[in-house]
Amino acid sequence: MVIKARKQGNSIVLTIPKSLNIPVDTEFTVDLQKNGDLVYKRTNQTGYDLWSDPAYDDYDYDAEIKREYKELGYNPREVAPVGKELDNGTN
Repeated sequence: MVIKARKQGNSIVLTIPKSLNIPVDTEFTVDLQKNGDLVYKRTNQTGYDLWSDPAYDDYDYDAEIKREYKELGYNPREVAPVGKELDNGTN
């Protein structure tokens, strides 16, 4: 079965065909794989535990931190406090 991504507002939408009989309000997590594949997994309706999700076993946290620093335009750990921020007791 092939489905096509489409634009709806500011989002890209993938529909779930009715023939798959997925109940309305079923929650899923989605992971983007290194090869560009999307993997949807039904969450445990009683609560999703991110820390036990094997999809994140090989997650590159260092790359994520670098991406966030690039998005911010600076490394917050390297910026001196300018106001009344706590600076780990060195006041």
